[in-house]
Amino acid sequence: MSLDHTAVVTLLAAVLCFGCADAGHPAPSAEPKPGSSVPDTPQAELPPAPAHGWQHLPAGRIVQVLEAPATSQLDAAGQSLFVRYTTHNVFGDLALASGLVLLPATAVEPAGQWPLVVYGHMTTGAADACAPTRGVPESSELRRMQQGDTLATELLDLGMVVARPDYEGLGEAGPHPYLRGDSLARAMRDMASAVADRWPEIGERWVAAGHSEGGVAALNSGNRMHPPAQGLALIGVVAITPVTQLDVLLTAAGDLPVAAPGVDVAVALAALALKGVAITDPGFETLLLEDGGLSEQAVALWPDIERLCLEDLSHEDSWGGLSPDAVKGPRGDEATAELIRAWQEDDVRLLPMRRDLPIRIDAGLFDAVALLPLTEALVKDYQDRGYEVTYARWPADHSPTADMAAPAIATWIMEQFAQ
Repeated sequence: MSLDHTAVVTLLAAVLCFGCADAGHPAPSAEPKPGSSVPDTPQAELPPAPAHGWQHLPAGRIVQVLEAPATSQLDAAGQSLFVRYTTHNVFGDLALASGLVLLPATAVEPAGQWPLVVYGHMTTGAADACAPTRGVPESSELRRMQQGDTLATELLDLGMVVARPDYEGLGEAGPHPYLRGDSLARAMRDMASAVADRWPEIGERWVAAGHSEGGVAALNSGNRMHPPAQGLALIGVVAITPVTQLDVLLTAAGDLPVAAPGVDVAVALAALALKGVAITDPGFETLLLEDGGLSEQAVALWPDIERLCLEDLSHEDSWGGLSPDAVKGPRGDEATAELIRAWQEDDVRLLPMRRDLPIRIDAGLFDAVALLPLTEALVKDYQDRGYEVTYARWPADHSPTADMAAPAIATWIMEQFAQ
């Protein structure tokens, strides 16, 4: 189900106006400088990953356990632990990924039956500094890194184990395939396998949950074409404000000639999306960087994607200083068409979900990122296909929806484990 183009443009205008009022960013200069002077987003220093000893392991095994950095500690947890685990990257090679494991302070369930929830975070960027476990107090991205703390606290108080993957390429070697469904699902699934293998107190069932990009990760975890986590049964999926139909928004915004608060974040997200597709499509990367897909200004800002997190990437001296129209080079329409094709193929609306899997979707009535009509179209598509969907709406914007919905989501997850 698609929205009428005029309706989308109207919605987009409303979103951008909302962003003007909400963002609080200074107005960008009319002519951004080539390149960027924004300093690297800071990150926590952690001991290096082991150079040897993990290359023979299968995907889904813990390689290293450390005390979590200060900004990843949660008062409700008995232990907050930084972990590295094995996974496969988007090229099919064995690789390391990192994440946070929060163990409950009080064991509500008997050992061997602790409920496990794997929670995917919202978009923070594509640089290593954007991994939530690499957060530091002075990071511009700290708010989004900690956005899942409220729900995690609710789950820990109910005696559940909460595992929070950083995603492929965030914090560890390799690029981050932004919003690519298979990669996100693999990050969730392999972390579930690794945590359950390392802590025998955990039972044989798990729930995938996530917010925004993490909502996409959670929904992809329910794809019936994917292998299951090792020795675990997925019994529910929770998607908070999952993004869908980005191709519709891109089409509507593609020729906007202005750079302004509200547009800046959208352009930064578009940069992440372009990079996400280019990682596995060398021809697309060549089109962007060498054959006129991107403007000279955008090409000069390309390295920022690997050193700045979303907030800094939205700065007027980085991608946030470009209007959507200024991102395009002479062959920009071809690049846009390729990006739209990739997004359409990977849209969560098309996922072949497991038919026996309970799905919960939470939407924000005032969401300026995952627009309510698009989320409702997703819910209707799923229901029309016979999927079991619990749908809730909250009077909140994109980020606050997660906190507002947290108690209800925790109760719903507990009900799945009780069955």
